[in-house]
Amino acid sequence: MKNFKRKLNFKYLFYIMQIQKEKFDEIAIANDIVSVISDYIEVKKRGKSFLALCPFHPDKNPSLHISQEKQVYHCFSCKSSGNVYTFVQNYEKITFIEAAEKLAAKAGIDFRKNYNDPDLSNEISKILEINKIAAKYFNENLGKISGSERDFVYKYLENRKIDSELIKKFGIGYAGSSWDGLLNYFSEDDVFKKEDIEKAGLIIRNDKDKNKFYDRFRRRLIFPIINESGKVAGFGGRKLFEDDPLGKYINSPESKVYSKSKILYGLNFAKDKIRYFDYVILVEGYMDIVSLAKFGIENTVASSGTALTEEQVKLISRYTKNIYILFDSDFAGIKAAKRGIEIILEAGLDLFVISLPEGEDPDSFINKYGKSEFEKYLHNKKSVINFISELYSKEGKLETVNDKTEFVKEIIGLIGKIPDSIKRAFYIKEIARMYSLYESDLRDELEKVIKENKSRAFPKSSVVLPERKTSTGKESDNYKNILPIEKELIELFINGKEEAISYLENNLEICFIKNKMILKLTEFFLDEYINHGKIELTRALNELEDEEERIFVTKAAIVRHEASLPKNHGKDSIITGSLHQEYNLKSAKDLIKRFRVYQLEEKRSEMKKNPELMSEIFEITKQINELRKISDN
Repeated sequence: MKNFKRKLNFKYLFYIMQIQKEKFDEIAIANDIVSVISDYIEVKKRGKSFLALCPFHPDKNPSLHISQEKQVYHCFSCKSSGNVYTFVQNYEKITFIEAAEKLAAKAGIDFRKNYNDPDLSNEISKILEINKIAAKYFNENLGKISGSERDFVYKYLENRKIDSELIKKFGIGYAGSSWDGLLNYFSEDDVFKKEDIEKAGLIIRNDKDKNKFYDRFRRRLIFPIINESGKVAGFGGRKLFEDDPLGKYINSPESKVYSKSKILYGLNFAKDKIRYFDYVILVEGYMDIVSLAKFGIENTVASSGTALTEEQVKLISRYTKNIYILFDSDFAGIKAAKRGIEIILEAGLDLFVISLPEGEDPDSFINKYGKSEFEKYLHNKKSVINFISELYSKEGKLETVNDKTEFVKEIIGLIGKIPDSIKRAFYIKEIARMYSLYESDLRDELEKVIKENKSRAFPKSSVVLPERKTSTGKESDNYKNILPIEKELIELFINGKEEAISYLENNLEICFIKNKMILKLTEFFLDEYINHGKIELTRALNELEDEEERIFVTKAAIVRHEASLPKNHGKDSIITGSLHQEYNLKSAKDLIKRFRVYQLEEKRSEMKKNPELMSEIFEITKQINELRKISDN
């Protein structure tokens, strides 16, 4: 940590200024937003629009609206919005530059940077830097402990057959018994505030004294959780001492860079081997990954004790379509993993099951019997249908007609999740052969399941348009005080034709605008037009620093004239694009006229408070009527 504070953010910002902004524009233009988002989540077309379940909040109905025309997205529930950069940055929990590098690589654009100083420009990059430093601290701490504590920890490592090579490869560390060891380590240099370290989940605020903090991890073996991009996103702490009152594992809490449901432990090490072998072995915990790697089995990832999620399956699908999953060898284990099985099948991936002897997990088994014995079980993998059938039989659950009927219906329920109709047909043949049933009967049951699945997939009316709220739950003053006419102005800047924006530049008076945020955005868009001859939404979103401004602009680009929708206008019309507005020269002239009328009306209202100004009021009324008579053609 020494001299770390010399690495100032100014140097990073200067570097950013050195990169031509046109390069970011080039990268954005080369990456269609629908294609990029489809790499991460399922996107469905509705008319001219695209919809998806929002990955940034628990979303049962598709709230994420994507505009291919404007290359932006907006969620009407949680208000997440932005362009390709913000989506990749927020989904993968990476910095803007890392998102640019990923998108450049996807588009085949050369984008190299030679800069080693940390990026502290935003919360995400700051937390990633804190985690990197913490990982180094824990790893070095493992080598520094002494006395009986060292003897105990190293005896544990020896028993688990974790040698120095594995410690180095996986960055395994140790959190000592001190309540503030890590906190003091960060205090050596005045770079990060305690609140920053708290946001990273590494320290916890004292309940009694809110100004005091203590380390989250103590007396535990530490496993850095590294994301797909090779950045430390969080940590897992393994219990070592019996008198530790907490659970077997403690993980970092959710943060801007760590979401348990969106990360797979070991993927950063495994992805090349997964591609090479064209299958992945899915296990449960950190020690499984470490022990298998020791024996050269490295195409392995772990869900870290959580139920498998759609985001994790999407991650896997980037590298292979074949998943070998290790279940607990009992019926309860299968029931607990049922949703994971469904998610894998729904994603169109091929699922195979490896069943180890009862009481064994990958870590214990391979350390007892070695690689060759483990590989025998790999080679004897079973389809999920065969595996569940054998398990039902073993549990005595296929003795009666009712039992068999329940089993077949459950299996058909799983088959119905598979999107590939040919694959479904082969599974139906297999079930028919196994239980001497007619394929036609099974297909009828399958059709029922598929129809039910489709009816639940996308409810007809799904977009909810809640009021904009601040973090305190109250409506933002910026949003509360925006006039409909001011909203239309921003929509015209974003969607307007060149002649319309040119008219605004020459006729719009700043005194027309009352709302501070609208005024700031207006000045911004006018500068963009004057400097570049046009307004590029992607560039604008990269330039705008205020999150509330970005959300407002993105929403204006996607939902046109939301504020002026008739009361009886169905929300589905927003999805299907039945509302159509021409943002042409006529629109710009009409808008300027209405601004002038509004300004005069306000002035007249103020004058009416003074009875002596009747003649002036009459004059203003005359001006208002004359303006309203003017044709915009």
